[in-house]
Amino acid sequence: MSTRARRISAVVLLSVASFIVLSAVLSGMYALPADQVYRHAARYVLTPVFRWWYQDDLDYVKNATSKYHVAAEDIPSGKPMDSWQRLQNQAPMLSVRNLHELADPERDVPFVYERSDEEYLRRFREKYHLDEIVKDAPDQYSAMLKVGEWLGTRFDHGADKLVGTSQVCDPMAIVEAGQKGAKYWCEIAARTMVHTAASMAWPARLISASRDGYTWEHALAELWSDQFGKWFVIDVDYNVVYERNGVPLSAFELSRDGPALQKAGLLRVRQIAPPKHSLPYEDMVPYYRYVHVDLRNDWCSRTLRRGSPAGGDLATWWTARPDMPRLLTNRIRVDDEQSFDWAVNDVSIYGVSATPAADGVKVNVALAAYSPEFQHFELRLDGQDWQRIAGRQQTLALAPGPHQLEARVVTKSGYGGPASQVELAVADHTTAATTPGAR
Repeated sequence: MSTRARRISAVVLLSVASFIVLSAVLSGMYALPADQVYRHAARYVLTPVFRWWYQDDLDYVKNATSKYHVAAEDIPSGKPMDSWQRLQNQAPMLSVRNLHELADPERDVPFVYERSDEEYLRRFREKYHLDEIVKDAPDQYSAMLKVGEWLGTRFDHGADKLVGTSQVCDPMAIVEAGQKGAKYWCEIAARTMVHTAASMAWPARLISASRDGYTWEHALAELWSDQFGKWFVIDVDYNVVYERNGVPLSAFELSRDGPALQKAGLLRVRQIAPPKHSLPYEDMVPYYRYVHVDLRNDWCSRTLRRGSPAGGDLATWWTARPDMPRLLTNRIRVDDEQSFDWAVNDVSIYGVSATPAADGVKVNVALAAYSPEFQHFELRLDGQDWQRIAGRQQTLALAPGPHQLEARVVTKSGYGGPASQVELAVADHTTAATTPGAR
């Protein structure tokens, strides 16, 4: 063998050996079968390239999500608690408590919501009289479960293909086919539940649960509950929700707390409809080792070009139980519960000005919220009835004594969001004069 041939052989052998060693290292680091390592590694390397190539798709997300922040024009700078602290310094008659509980809606959540007034959703809601289904529900959670029960009994579980398309963009056709005997698997059921919720102006998102973090093993929907102030899983494939002490649980909570709650006997698997004939219930908690959330539900009104990361890895958040192996992925890991289960429809109350009056003080407040289906604000003082306000700012006349101010949004669904509150106290003129600056 010539010297040149020996060199070529050595290079080939070294390359093969390096390939084998690198495959083994990556396989061990990321709990991947060796034959999948390079497929995921190539995806990891190419995603930043696609990010640059499809930057306009990501710019659209930033612009769309900024519109979910609703606020008065002259919101004071800083956080809500800062505005009230400044107000106390300016108005000695006024003292403010529980500043640590004030909501701050300034958050960067790159989730794009489908509008409830999209034509295909409006027709779906009207055709199946969804408003009639929920009209007797005593509260929002009951209404959501009624809708879940209705959808969960429209079709059996199976693997039938969608007719004429690969996209789940016609919930009406899915329900019609299901009533004629079509059977659909979990992703179609979950996406259709998201569409159904969106048609009711309920924030909803698509979740995938997985034991290895790479394989999409089960899909389900999550709905935002204004009643409980949280996201919760609604699985219309198995027709269940998960509860702890009557409070529905999110996929994040099932991932973190599910096994411990099961062991303590505190996890209730609540059937919202009879199990599907072809899908008897099995323990699904092990599947929540890894949880992914798709950061959009406008799949049908916003078409993305193939390969766009705005519909792929850069539009996906994931989390996992602490003892699970890390993933070889550009998908964004979010282990903070407040970030992963971001709040919706919460209100911030800002103190703008306080003016002494003959019978107390006049306080001007400004409101801000993160609310994709915003309709209007409401205020309530000292436990009285909720009052709709014109605009996003209001002046209140407060007599001497303690007061509780609450604010909430009302969305296009007709339900009020979680209430935020500020506890105030107004001193009378005598007290203010004899104890200046008292708090």
